[in-house]
Amino acid sequence: MELSSGPLQGITDDVFRAVHQEVFGGINAYYGPYVRLENHKEAKKSQVRDTESTLNQGITYIPQILSSQAPLILEEAKRLKALGHQIVNWNLGCPYPMVTKRNMGAGLLNQSSLIKEILDALMPEFPMALSIKCRLGLESNTDIFPLIDLFNQYAIKEIIVHARTGKQMYKGSADAGIFKELIPLSRHPLGYNGDINSVEKFQYIQESMEGKINHFMLGRGLIMKPHLASAIQGEELCHLKTKLDTFHQKLIRAYLHRYQEHQLLPKMRGIWEFLSHSFSDPHKVFKLIKKSKSWNTYQKNTSQIFHQFELCE
Repeated sequence: MELSSGPLQGITDDVFRAVHQEVFGGINAYYGPYVRLENHKEAKKSQVRDTESTLNQGITYIPQILSSQAPLILEEAKRLKALGHQIVNWNLGCPYPMVTKRNMGAGLLNQSSLIKEILDALMPEFPMALSIKCRLGLESNTDIFPLIDLFNQYAIKEIIVHARTGKQMYKGSADAGIFKELIPLSRHPLGYNGDINSVEKFQYIQESMEGKINHFMLGRGLIMKPHLASAIQGEELCHLKTKLDTFHQKLIRAYLHRYQEHQLLPKMRGIWEFLSHSFSDPHKVFKLIKKSKSWNTYQKNTSQIFHQFELCE
């Protein structure tokens, strides 16, 4: 069984990945947040830097590209290959309207002819292995069926499916039942993503797949509970609150080499929006974080969180 960490823009950067691997582990591969490529724009320096970071050397890291421009995807793949990466992931799953309206991410899922045009241009000279991360569709969860037939025509390493539509964003439930229908249709290995936020939920989904799926991607669930992958792997988690505090402190020390304190506050607030769910009262925990308007207050409030709040079961 393989567990991977799904990308979340602004959260699962090189520091987060490296610190998570050091403190908790349990992850076989970390997928990086996308590098966004458009004709009229250069990729953000922070996105390029993430792919070049020396912190990636201690983990299995898979970079991701968000684009609908075959020449740009190909050029970026060659750059990534020169950095030593062996596989790249094409993002067909980002659901945000600012992306989908520009024919990228999940915005491509109801345009099979455009996807075919891109793959026809890419695959004859693609310099490395290509995997795809997608959703069930943009608005309909049946968009995925003709796409699986299309993907079967190409030498793609793996198809990872977040079992929601783009229209759902991250609301509602993932449809593991529809995903299961894809298994006999795909000639490529499939990876499952969606709603794995506890050991019990993972076991339920794994059992429902009847041993036919080997790769499970953890998304927001791993940020909410950084120990989740280790727990799924069967590791005994002693002194979990201490480990979680260590994880938090190591993140801060690493980020302070990159950001000033006032810049780090919104960064950590974004992480705590998820991490608060490690505690039994996430609403009160995150309320304390939102009240932290200065670095000194942040340190005081996070110390209070780790001393006064219990972890959820």
